[in-house]
Amino acid sequence: MSLKLQIGFVFIIMYVSLNHLFYPDLIFQLTNYGHWEVVLFQGLLQLLLIWIYIKGLSYFPQQDVIDICLKMGKLVAFILLIPYVVFLIGLFAVNNRLHTEIITSTFLSHTPSWPILVLLFFVTTYIALTGLGTILRASFFIFFMVTPLLMLVTFTSFINIDWYNASPVWPLSLDFLINKKFFYLMGYSAFLPLGFMAYKTKLTFGSIFLAWICVMFFFLSSVYIPLLIFGQESAITLSFSMVKAIYTVEVDWFFLNKQSMVLGLSLIGFTIILNAVLLWVIGRIMHKVLRWKKGKVSYWIITFSVIAFICSFLIPSLGWTEKIFLWSVGAQVYFMVIIPFTIFIYGFVMKRGTACYEKG
Repeated sequence: MSLKLQIGFVFIIMYVSLNHLFYPDLIFQLTNYGHWEVVLFQGLLQLLLIWIYIKGLSYFPQQDVIDICLKMGKLVAFILLIPYVVFLIGLFAVNNRLHTEIITSTFLSHTPSWPILVLLFFVTTYIALTGLGTILRASFFIFFMVTPLLMLVTFTSFINIDWYNASPVWPLSLDFLINKKFFYLMGYSAFLPLGFMAYKTKLTFGSIFLAWICVMFFFLSSVYIPLLIFGQESAITLSFSMVKAIYTVEVDWFFLNKQSMVLGLSLIGFTIILNAVLLWVIGRIMHKVLRWKKGKVSYWIITFSVIAFICSFLIPSLGWTEKIFLWSVGAQVYFMVIIPFTIFIYGFVMKRGTACYEKG
């Protein structure tokens, strides 16, 4: 199978895993009507950053973000990438704990969280240790196993919807554009790891654009399912409104009569792939930036997976998990802007310099 297609699957999986819990809740806080416009504007801004990122990477064929940063100097690579590693460790820890809490609250209410954390830790670490090739192949199978279940959840939720809750459809203002919470939405993005896969194949904007269209469908469904079921007034008061909306759907003919169980089981696979990618990126950055002779990629992956596991275990409650996750979104926005623009500007300057030298 084409590597570009596999990377596209990883792109979709990471987005869905990162966005399905808090994303709709932020949308409801930003506007009371015309929710689709907020989703569209946020998606277009992310698409612009993706174009800048891929354009910058195109100046350096068969090289990834780490190689490009090292070209700028080891100090630059350290300043740009080591803080990103710290952020990824935190995101891995919070993501594991967050999904563990959702799993226990949805269909394993009598199970303590630590066995699920341990299971996610071992499975994710093992997949990350097997390398990018295994992650890409696994993403293909998980995508086609999980996506039909997610589609089933989406369409069966129409049982409980009230179309009146979507009105008014047209937004009355664009005030959300100057709301700081709108920029928090930018952090619900997972395109940065793509740059660390660029050495495998040339990333093209067209292939990522097709994956982005699929992502926008999931964005809109995660917002409109709770909106159409609960209405704006109720949805804005809920945490994890998407999960709670799905929890209201019962399908007697399906082997799991609670659709929230289908959603929870489906998203475990997506979460494992997302966390495996994060661990793989961490191991690759530490190995290439620090260049310790005795330090293999696998050693870094195991070390930081253990650190992240301990951090996730030490988070005291779901309330703290929500707070830390929202804080991490702000850090994500910073890296989403800094890394693509740095690579784009450096590549553009290098290309201009080479062209001037050849003319001279």
